[in-house]
Amino acid sequence: MRPAPRRPLLRAGALSCSAAVLWLAACAMAPGARRAGQDSGGQSAEVGQEAPVYAGRLAPGWQDWSWARRELRSQEVLWEGGPTIRMTPAANKGVYLHHDSFETHGFTDLVFRIHGGAAGRQKLFVCLADAQRAFGPRVPVDEVVEGGAIKAGEWRMVRVPLARLRGRNRTITGVVFQGGPGRARGDLHLADIRFTGRTLPAPKSATVTIDTTRGSRPISPLIYGMASAGRDYIRQLRLGVNRWGGNPNTRYNWEKGNCWNHGRDWEFRNTRYGARKPEDAQPSAVADRFVRSTLEAGAAVLLTIPTIGWVAKDGRESTRSVGVPPKGGVPVAPGSEAIAGYDPTANRRRTSVASFPRKGRPFAFPPDLTDDAVYQDEWVHHLVQAFGTAARGGVRFYAMDNEPDLWAQTHTDVHPVAPGYDEMLSRFLDYAMAVKAVDPSAEVTGPVSWGWTGYLHSPQDAIRADWNGRPDRRAHGDLEFIPWFLQEVRRHDQRRGARTLDVLDVHFYPQAGRVFSGSSDPVVNARRLRSTRALWDPGYKDESWIGEPVRLIPRMREWIDRHYPGTKLGITEWNWGADKTLNGGLAIGECLGIFGREGVHMACYWTKPPKGSPGWHAFKLFRNADGSGAGLGDFSVPAQSSRPGAVSCFGGADGPDAMPNAILINKQPAGTAEVTVQVRHGRPVKRAQIWQFGGADAGGIRRLPDAEVKDGQLVLQLPGYSMTLLRFQ
Repeated sequence: MRPAPRRPLLRAGALSCSAAVLWLAACAMAPGARRAGQDSGGQSAEVGQEAPVYAGRLAPGWQDWSWARRELRSQEVLWEGGPTIRMTPAANKGVYLHHDSFETHGFTDLVFRIHGGAAGRQKLFVCLADAQRAFGPRVPVDEVVEGGAIKAGEWRMVRVPLARLRGRNRTITGVVFQGGPGRARGDLHLADIRFTGRTLPAPKSATVTIDTTRGSRPISPLIYGMASAGRDYIRQLRLGVNRWGGNPNTRYNWEKGNCWNHGRDWEFRNTRYGARKPEDAQPSAVADRFVRSTLEAGAAVLLTIPTIGWVAKDGRESTRSVGVPPKGGVPVAPGSEAIAGYDPTANRRRTSVASFPRKGRPFAFPPDLTDDAVYQDEWVHHLVQAFGTAARGGVRFYAMDNEPDLWAQTHTDVHPVAPGYDEMLSRFLDYAMAVKAVDPSAEVTGPVSWGWTGYLHSPQDAIRADWNGRPDRRAHGDLEFIPWFLQEVRRHDQRRGARTLDVLDVHFYPQAGRVFSGSSDPVVNARRLRSTRALWDPGYKDESWIGEPVRLIPRMREWIDRHYPGTKLGITEWNWGADKTLNGGLAIGECLGIFGREGVHMACYWTKPPKGSPGWHAFKLFRNADGSGAGLGDFSVPAQSSRPGAVSCFGGADGPDAMPNAILINKQPAGTAEVTVQVRHGRPVKRAQIWQFGGADAGGIRRLPDAEVKDGQLVLQLPGYSMTLLRFQ
C-alpha cells in the first residue's frame, strides 16, 4: 500500500506539522563541493565550508521555479567541463532557484560564476527570497562582478555579501537572478552557485578501541526493519522485519481488501490508496500481498490489527466524515462516546462499519460481507490458513493498532473521546487475547504509543494539557502510563497463565527543532547528530520542549525489568529526518548502531529511505555492504571512542568467537579526521577490509584497499561526514 503521510511532532498533546525540506548541506556532502584551508593531513586551524546550490545540476533540495526562458543543463558553454544554466535575461524575467527552508547562519556571501555569451554586458540583478517567499533587495550584478561588467566570451566570478542581500543569519527560500526591463542583449550563463564563508574548527582526531575479549551479545536482526518495503528492497538491505502500519491501518477493512480511512491526515476520507484492481477488492487481498512479498524476501511480518472499533466501509474518497472538531476531548458523561459539541454516531454510520475482536462463532472465508461487522480474529484465522502459524513461518508479530493514545487527534471523527488508562488496557487485552486464541505462537506488541507524553500520561489528561492535575493518571496511582500498562498486563497474564504481551512497542521521533524534517543546514545537521543521544545517554538533556534526559532505551528497559520482566523492547516507528541527505544517513547509521549496542529487539524505520539515498546506504553498510552479506555482524562487541561526539564507533562480529568488525562514523562535516583503531582480540589480527560511504563522493558505498594491522593498531584518514565499515581478518 502507499505509505501514510509522515508522523506529526507533538507538543503537550497539540498537533503540528514538521517542515519538509530536502537540502544536502555542507561541501562534504556533494560531488564537486569545496573545502578551503585544508592540507593533506587535515590539520588546518579552521576549515571553510560551502553549501552548493548549483554545480552542473541543482543540489539536493533545490528546485527550479523560474519564469525566464532557461536551460538548466546547457552544454553550450561549460564550466570546468560541466553543464551550466543558460538564461535569457529579458523583460524582468528570472531564474528562481527555490528551497523550502534554507538557513544562512554562519555564511557570509553568495558566490557564482557568470559568462556573457556572445554579447556580454547584459543587465542582471540578484536577490534572495525570504521565509515568506518575498523578494529582498535586488543587487545589480555589474556592481559586484569581477571586472565591473558581465563580459562576452569569458567567465567571471561574482561575490555578493549576504548582508547586502538582507540575508545574513536568516531563513531564505530561494536565490533569484532577474533580468532588467526591455529586450535582452543575448543569453548568459551561470555556474558554480554556492553560499560560502562559514568556518568550522579543524577536524578532531580520535582513538577507537574494539575489544572482543570483554565478550559479546547477539544483535537482533529485527532492529533492521522498515515499513511497506518491497521484495527487492528487503533483499538488497537484508531487512529483518517489514511493518504494515501507520495511521490508515487503524481503519483497514480486511473483509473489503482495499479499504482504509485517511483520518486527519486527509479530511477523514475513505481511500483505496491506489489499490483499484478487481483482485485488490477480495478479502485481505492487499494485506495478503504484503505478507507474501515480505515472507518471500526473508523478513518477518509486523501486522497492525485495528482495535479502534470502526473500519472503513468502502474505498471511495468521496466517502468522508463531516463537521469533525479540530481535536477530541473528554466524554460528556462517564461512559459516553461523545464529547462536548460532537457526537460521532453520524460519521461512523457515514464512513465505517463496526469492528470487533472476536466473532464468537465459526470462521468463514470469504467472510460474510452483509452482516455490517468485521471480526479481527477471523482475519488472523485467514492469515494462518494462508501462510501458516507464526511458528511455521507465517505472520510473526501482531501490533495492537497504531498510536491509540492519539486516536482523539488522528481519528477524531469516529473516536473523539481521548482514551484513558482503562480503555487503553482493555482494548489491548481484548484484541491480544483474540489473536493469541487463533495463533498462540504469534507475538503481540503494544501499546504502540506515539512518544514522550504517551509514555508518561493518560491521553485524557494530555488532551486537556492537564499535566499537573492529571486526574486520570492520579486515579491509577499516579504511575506513568507505560509502567502502569506493563504492571496491569503482567497481573492479567499471571491470572491467565499465558502472555498477551511479548514486545513493549513504542514509537519515537526527535522533538528538537527541525530535526525530524528535511532540513539540512549546518545548525540542524549538528543538532540532528547530537540528538541521537536521546536514545541512551543520561547526560543528554533533550534540546526540545521535553527539556530533560529522555534516555529512551534504558528507561524502557528499567520499566520492563521492574513491571514485566522478560518483555522485549520494540521501537517500531522512528525517523531522524533528512534521509535523502548525507547528514540524515549518518543519523540513521548512529541509530542502528545504538539499537544493536543497547539490545533493542525490534525497530522499524518510517517508512523507508529512497533506494540509493544516503539513508538507504546507511542500512546497506550495516547489513550488506558488498552485496553478499558483509556488515557489522550478528553480535555486538564492546567499542569505545575517545571523542564520540566527533567519531563514533560500533563493534560487531559474525559470531561469538569470530574476528571483530566495526563501523566508524565521522560526524564532523569538513576535513579529514585521523583515527587510530586499536583491536583487542584473542587471535592475531593482520588486516582490515574496508567499505566506506560519504565524504566528498556520496554516490554509493566504495570498497577501499585492504589496510594492514600492525601490533593490533590501524591508522585511518576518515573524510568528513562519512561511514566506514571495517572487517578484520
